[in-house]
Amino acid sequence: MNAAAPPDDRWRSCRRALTGPAARTTVTVAVVAAVFAGVLPRIADYSAAWDLVRGLTALEVTGVAAIALVNLFSYAPLWMAAMPGLTLGRAVLSDQASTAVSNTVPAGFAFGVGTNVAMYHSFGFSAAEITRAVALTGVWNTLVKLATPAVALAGVALVGDVDPWLGTAALVGSGVLLLGVGTLLTVVTHGRAAAVLAAAAEQAADRVARVARRRPPSGWGARTDRFRTDSLDLLRHRWGHLTAAVVGSHAALFLVLLTCLRAVGGQGADVPWVVVLAVFPLTRLVILVPITPGALGVAELSYVAGLTAVGVDPSAAAGTVLLFRFLTWFLPIPTGVVTWLLWRSGVGQVRSADPAAVRS
Repeated sequence: MNAAAPPDDRWRSCRRALTGPAARTTVTVAVVAAVFAGVLPRIADYSAAWDLVRGLTALEVTGVAAIALVNLFSYAPLWMAAMPGLTLGRAVLSDQASTAVSNTVPAGFAFGVGTNVAMYHSFGFSAAEITRAVALTGVWNTLVKLATPAVALAGVALVGDVDPWLGTAALVGSGVLLLGVGTLLTVVTHGRAAAVLAAAAEQAADRVARVARRRPPSGWGARTDRFRTDSLDLLRHRWGHLTAAVVGSHAALFLVLLTCLRAVGGQGADVPWVVVLAVFPLTRLVILVPITPGALGVAELSYVAGLTAVGVDPSAAAGTVLLFRFLTWFLPIPTGVVTWLLWRSGVGQVRSADPAAVRS
């Protein structure tokens, strides 16, 4: 007769079953099926949406393709701003490959970051430089996502009444933004305050880890101090470059959405661009937590719901969003596969023992 498994073993087995690859894949399939086969058909007519997309003229297709191409490479300058010495070619290789991974693999964001780390290491960058760049690009991205609703709110107020839901979301986003900026400035500029914040965060994480029966974290104070020291000089000289690069990246993505809406047409497709801008950041906030690879299903539903809420015909909204997501979610996958294969063949990798080779 077999003895019963210890409680800790049963807990670990249950946790692996709920958080493992099979569970993540099941969640992804369930969400995608529910959205595309269940919810969206109740909102919009796929056939009517496809008719609108098929009606694009050659000039409209050219315009949409041009904006989409700019967006495809718009994130690379942010990596260049966060990693002095990184060339455009290497930044594009890493960004495209990591995006392809993020858009296709369950829990793809983590694997995408891992792809960045591996590729930048092969380009000759140190672990400290890579960690700093990953942290700063993530922070700057989040700050812009939190700031955009407030900008959109101001724009909407100039063209009409402000929806209470939008106003509330913008105020919450602005509050979190101010808190985030204040925390970042405190961590970077004040060593003592950074140590206190790191210790408090480590204690909170320790409690969560004990409840979840995970290994408690350690060394957050030392890592925060290293990050502060490494980042301070870079931020003093490159904060403007970082800000311009991340704003440009988000602006390029928004222009793809707006161009798709104007090209697809349909009732309500001529809503003011600031109203479309109000829909854009709210979806970006919704997908901050990556439930599915590349927010597949979640983003489509949020964009369609937002566009219909501001007066766009459901079929026009669906046609716009499906075209937009084809260009911004699907298109980076084949391009990312190509860049990954180029990297695997040795393109961009530093073969010299001289670390200075990375700067060439």
